Amino acid sequence: MRRRGDVFVETAFTLPVILLVTAGLIQAGLLAYAANASSQAARHGARMASVAQGGLGPVVAAAEAYQTARQLFPMDASPLVELLAPGGTPGTEITVRVTLRAPNVLSPLATLFPVLPRGPIPVSASATFRQEGW
Repeated sequence: MRRRGDVFVETAFTLPVILLVTAGLIQAGLLAYAANASSQAARHGARMASVAQGGLGPVVAAAEAYQTARQLFPMDASPLVELLAPGGTPGTEITVRVTLRAPNVLSPLATLFPVLPRGPIPVSASATFRQEGW
């Protein structure tokens, strides 16, 4: 009978630790996925704007980056797309920054551990291309 009680005590101590580590790994995976998606969306938007002709570069950059971010990371309903350098003439730079908000699976634990962030975690990436012209 003594052995049976030991198993319950050991489980009571180890199960929360295992669940916390698992939640941390899931959060790290979500952040890595959001970082990759924001990088790809920014790169795609800047690339499409670099080949756009007729002064449509900024419009194309914003539209393509937004659409790509929504496709790659549907967990964020409204990604933030910023044009840091709009380009316009051949040889000028086009810089696009995409910010996605990754879900925070550790947010419910923020009341117990104040160092944990509350709410979604913003992840951003930017890409720069030169405006092409011919």
